[in-house]
Amino acid sequence: MIDFPRRPIVSFDKLVRDGHLLPVHNYNKIIVSFSGGKDSLAMVLQMLEWACMEQDYPRNQIELWHQDVDGGSSLMDWPCTPSYCRAVAKALSLPLYFQWKDGGFEGELLRENEPTRGVYFEDGQREIRYLPPQGRKGATRRKFPAKTANLQTRWCSGYLKINVAKRALNNDPRFRTGKYLFLTGERRQESRARAKYNEVEIHGTTNRKRRTDQWRSVIDWDERFIWETIERHGITPHPAYRLGWGRVSCMACIFGDKDQWAAVRHIAPERFQRIHQYEREFDHTIDNRLTVVEMANKGKSFVDADPSLVELAMSEDYPEELALAKHWELPAGAFKACGGPT
Repeated sequence: MIDFPRRPIVSFDKLVRDGHLLPVHNYNKIIVSFSGGKDSLAMVLQMLEWACMEQDYPRNQIELWHQDVDGGSSLMDWPCTPSYCRAVAKALSLPLYFQWKDGGFEGELLRENEPTRGVYFEDGQREIRYLPPQGRKGATRRKFPAKTANLQTRWCSGYLKINVAKRALNNDPRFRTGKYLFLTGERRQESRARAKYNEVEIHGTTNRKRRTDQWRSVIDWDERFIWETIERHGITPHPAYRLGWGRVSCMACIFGDKDQWAAVRHIAPERFQRIHQYEREFDHTIDNRLTVVEMANKGKSFVDADPSLVELAMSEDYPEELALAKHWELPAGAFKACGGPT
């Protein structure tokens, strides 16, 4: 058992002294990957506190990026997540830019004898740009991502988030040259695999004209401090936490346990049935042994909330005025194991 500090390690200055990161003023832009989940939210708030301490560092050099997993489809992710992220970004007066794969999760899932699809992203002028597929080699997917730390077979993270952000950064004219800091919110406490992650790495978009440093700024944070940070700023947690989910990735996350699948069937029966239909069509289940129906039958839905909260979570329009809490409360899903990366 790893002993995680309750308080975050203030490591930026040390990382600079050790040559892993540049002084903050040397970066042209700080990009914070914002999923809407607790860890990335705390990371955003940490950056704002840090920017306040660095009084001459321009706040407008910080921007949020969100990779929309469903990409206009409606199969796996929370419907409210994009608009929740917009509401929080507006409350914090930070710009938010979206990136997504053409067809999202479902498009990649159904890929048959074709290259992986292209990528859309918002540029600095809020224009939507399209990046066509790379290469002409066709392949067939028609399998759900594997429940593994290997991002080649757990393709949802690699294809729908990591590579999408990488292509956007590589092709946005704003980032052709310069020095950039890219923040992601993995924490060692989440899994054995993530416990081995480096705090700082050279990002895959680094080339001769562009330096991009990846910093996992909350990697050593304990979950208690994550929630304390969110409470201190009064940000309303994502509706999924308030419904009882312990993690906010996809609503129908491949790592979901039996109770989570029972909860998905409870609040989103049509989506649940579509996922099960794909399992039958592919003759391939998300779990290594059980169908989602069998998992849900073994579990019990933990959703016991006002129906209006379920409606909010399943809505594509999260009201901006709800981003800041009038009376902040620790959500039901806090400190709860609810399926996650191995």
